[in-house]
Amino acid sequence: MSIKKTMVYASLACKCPRCREGNMFVDPYPYHFKKMTEMESHCSHCGLDFIRETSFYFGAMYVSYALTIAYGVGCFLLFYLLLGISLFQYLLVNALLLLALIPYTFRLARTIWITIMIRYSPNETGS
Repeated sequence: MSIKKTMVYASLACKCPRCREGNMFVDPYPYHFKKMTEMESHCSHCGLDFIRETSFYFGAMYVSYALTIAYGVGCFLLFYLLLGISLFQYLLVNALLLLALIPYTFRLARTIWITIMIRYSPNETGS
């Protein structure tokens, strides 16, 4: 299987969970703040409906929380334990990192959530 067909690639690149080719977001760059949250309504390749039922993406908040914890722990291990910087410096760097990663974390959480819920089926079409 090609790396482009893996669940990890589809999530990190914000690709369709079913065909793993179409983009989920209108603007592929997450730091264009006016279009940061705009999702395609359907996959351009397989036609999967990205706008699921009401509150479908509510579960993405839990994924976002887990990602934030992972960033924080990774930052702690790197800066505080390995580099030996003070706790205040760690907290400052961690806060700045988390603020800088908000747009990407938002998109990544949504993509991971829908990728968990929709199975990979490259030959299927429609919603």
